[in-house]
Amino acid sequence: MQQCLEYICKEFEKVKDYLHAPTPTKELIINNLFANFMHCFSEYPFEKKRYPKEFLESANLYNAGDAVMLKRFEDIGMRYLLLSDFYDYVKITHLYRKV
Repeated sequence: MQQCLEYICKEFEKVKDYLHAPTPTKELIINNLFANFMHCFSEYPFEKKRYPKEFLESANLYNAGDAVMLKRFEDIGMRYLLLSDFYDYVKITHLYRKV
């Protein structure tokens, strides 16, 4: 797993309770992690083969400027859910182990 994705997982652990206890600080973290997630998937194409197509399609469409995807991810809740799904996936598949 690329370092950028490991970093995202490590930092996501700090905001896992965002839906129940949102704060401006957590919102900033989520926005930064989301931007890193989208950048990481565009930066390391070989890494993409490890992940479900849903993550890849979301990242590809978002990075390509797809209007529907951009609109969807304007909502911080959707950004959080994408990060949460990714975090859960890499934990379940043992691609990431909590340090």
